[in-house]
Parts: sequence; structure tokens; C-alpha cells
Amino acid sequence: MKEKRLRRRGDKVEYPSKYDFYLKFKPVYNKEGYFLGYVLIYVSDFFINDINIGADLTIGKKFSEIVVDSDILGLKEFYFNIIPKSKMKLELYNEDLKRWYLINAFTDMSNRDEHLIIHYADITEIKQNQQTVSLDNNIYYLNDRERLLYKDKLTGLYNKTYFEEELSRLDTKRQLPISLIMGDINGLKLINDAFGHSMGDRALKKAAEIMVNSFRDEDIISRVGGDEFVILLPMTTEKTALEIVERVKRKCENNPLEYIKINISFGVATKTFMDEDINKIYKKAEDRMYFNKLKESKEAKLSMIEFLKKRLEKITYETKSHYDRLKELTLMMAEALNLTEEEKEELRLLCEFHDIGKIGVPKNILQKGSRLNSEEWEDVKRHSEIGYYIAKEIKNASAIDELILTHHERWDGTGYPGLLKNNEIPLVVRIFALADAYDMMVNDRPFQTRMTKEAALEEIKQQSGRQFDPNLAEIFIRLMEEEAQIV
Repeated sequence: MKEKRLRRRGDKVEYPSKYDFYLKFKPVYNKEGYFLGYVLIYVSDFFINDINIGADLTIGKKFSEIVVDSDILGLKEFYFNIIPKSKMKLELYNEDLKRWYLINAFTDMSNRDEHLIIHYADITEIKQNQQTVSLDNNIYYLNDRERLLYKDKLTGLYNKTYFEEELSRLDTKRQLPISLIMGDINGLKLINDAFGHSMGDRALKKAAEIMVNSFRDEDIISRVGGDEFVILLPMTTEKTALEIVERVKRKCENNPLEYIKINISFGVATKTFMDEDINKIYKKAEDRMYFNKLKESKEAKLSMIEFLKKRLEKITYETKSHYDRLKELTLMMAEALNLTEEEKEELRLLCEFHDIGKIGVPKNILQKGSRLNSEEWEDVKRHSEIGYYIAKEIKNASAIDELILTHHERWDGTGYPGLLKNNEIPLVVRIFALADAYDMMVNDRPFQTRMTKEAALEEIKQQSGRQFDPNLAEIFIRLMEEEAQIV
């Protein structure tokens, strides 16, 4: 029996079989443009009329609802692995129809809405005759079940096993020059520590999405480690590979993930002659990537922090003027107490970074115009710990990570997060607490009107020995009464 010939229409692969069919899903985004999922908008007539489970696929139904209770024709595999603009293929046997299918999922780039197409090509006759199908310039052996295990579950990219096999397969004279690009996401530990691993996973998916949109279909993009990627580019010069890297970097810069900018360090190496060892080329790309990471990682972290600070000013009531007033008030105390230059620098940094952790608090809570409930308050209290983790990753702020963690402790031990009391609280933090409380009282806040200077100082006096160090509170009140120009 002769193998049936493929028909190709753009990205869509068809087989001349009455058992072929496809599903079409429309992507759904929220008001801020973030991808939420897919909704079914089309099902082939064959599927509805001839497959008894077709009723489960209702137009307008969410992809997540379709796969929640059953695995209809392998859809669950796609649901957990497909991301916008990615591609995925797998082989599946349908017990109801007694037929084999090669399933091809891809984003229809010709459509403005970029619909997800899941196309089922009937390969029963081919499977029965143990033949092979050529697809996208790669050979897919249909009797090889291991092919189902070649996808990275999180990103939808190829995994390390697949990359290693393709590296060996494509290491031929016909593919020369062949380039390798190693990539490593900068600051992923910071993202995981500060915002949780779910945000880290989203950063990895975002990086994968950017790379899928930047490379050619024939390029092999793989995730080979936690935050490491490698791209195999057949018949590609080093010059072209470097140009692609710059394109990826620009897309990362222009496509932030909420309040996080994706930043990737790359290394490129190219095999030009057959007598070159491809494994040494791989090692060269890896070494160049780590060298670039040493240069770029610090700058990337600083850039992320500046981005976070600007973002924080937009979503909270903490402004640069607030930080400047805090610096002035704390310097006044530092001079009166004859603090060292090191302690003054700690105060300056604490004024600048103390609330950086609020970037990890939901925006709706930060901007709430009324008092917080207990659950919302617990979310807000987390900002001290988030700020601590962020500071640990910043060279010029790492010295104050413990100060950020403790800047809401109280003299009587009722503060958070560590319930420290009295002199257990660092001196710098105790000074800062007075300045911060005073400035918030004499300036408008979302749920309270400003106090007069006299009323604010009276409140500090009342809280002396409870919220504040009594000795420092006395000094602060005296200085503020003497230095009336500092308000």
C-alpha cells in the first residue's frame, strides 16, 4: 500500500482522509493584555456527527472546562503544554474510532486573533504499515512512543533529551554552518524569592514565548535546565545568530511581564568545519554565556530594581518626595546622635528601599481607599519579607536586607514579622520608624487626612514606649520642635 501524500496549507498539515478533522480555539486576554486561556469557536462536522463524545465540545466552552473531567482525544496533553504561538505534535490512538492520529497544534499566524488550531491527521494506514511521516523537515517515527516525552512540561519547548538527539542527528556536513545559542535568565532567583515560584514559572513561559516568536520554525529551541535554554540553528552563521540574539533582547526589553522585565544572557558559538567537535562548540557557547552573564547580571538586577521602584510609585502612594523627606528627617536624627558614616548610609538606603517589597502586594490592596480587612492586612505585612529577598539580590542594598525585614517591628514587641522588641531592633530601624510614622501622619493617606505637626508629635509621644523607642522619641520630638522648618 502506498503512503498517502501530505497536503500543506501554510502551517496546517492535511491528509486526504475522511477521518481528518480539526478544532479551533480563540485566545482570551484580560483588560491588561495578559493571556487567560482559550475558548472553543469551531469543531469540524465529522467530529460532531461521527464521534459520540462530540457533545462534550460545545462552542464557547473554555479549554479548561473541556479537559477537566476527561481526556478527549489527547486534548489534556495540549492544555498543559501549549502556550500562544508555540507548536506541539503527538501521536495518539483513538479507541472509539480504532484509528491512529498525528495531532498537530499550532497558532494560526495568518489570523489577526491568532487562533489555536488542533489538527487531527488520520495516519492509520501508515501506522499499520510501519511507515514514517516527514513533517517540518524532521522525521517523526510513529512507532516510537518516546516522542511524547520530548516536551518540557512548563514552557512547551523541547527538553534536554530531544535537544541532545537533534544535536547528534544534525551534526552533518549538509547542516554547516551550524550555530548554538545558550541562554540563561538573569534574576530568576530574585523573582522566585520575592514574588513566589508561580511568578518565576510565568517568567520562564514568557521567555519561551519571546524565543518562539524570534526564531525560525526549523530552529530547535530547548529548555535544558531550570533557567537555561539552548537553541540549535542549522545552516546559520555566527553573524546571523548574533543578530537573532539582539532581536530577542529587544523583544525582552519591550515585553515586560507585569512588573518584571525578562533579561537573558546569551552565548553564541558556530561549527563551520566538519573536523570541529560539536560538543566543544556547545561548551564554547556555554562559556561565552556565563562570561556575558557575569557582565550583565549586575546591570540586569539594578535595571529590574529601578523598574520596580518606578512601578511602585505608580501603584502606591509612596513617592520620591516621601523618600526625600525621610532622608532629611533621619539625617537630622543621625547628626544629633553622632552616628557613623556607615550608619548614615544604612539610613539613606533604608529610606530608599524600605517599601520595595510592596511590589509583591496585589495592586487592588495597595490602592484601596478604605481600611484593610484582616486578610488584606496579612498580604500587606508580607512586603517586609519580600523586600528582604529583593535586597539580598542587590549589591548596593544587600547590607540592609535585615533592616528592611525589621522596619515594622515595634518597641513593645507587637510588630512584624519577627516580634522583636526593645534593643533587639537595630538602632537604624528605630530611628527610621519615627521618621516614617511622622511623615505619614503629616501627609495625606488613602484612608486618613493629614495631621498637624503638633498633633503628629503628640501621637508619637503617646506611642513612646509602645511603638517607639522612648529615648529616641524624646530626642525626635525635641528636634522637631526646634527645627520647625523640617516638615
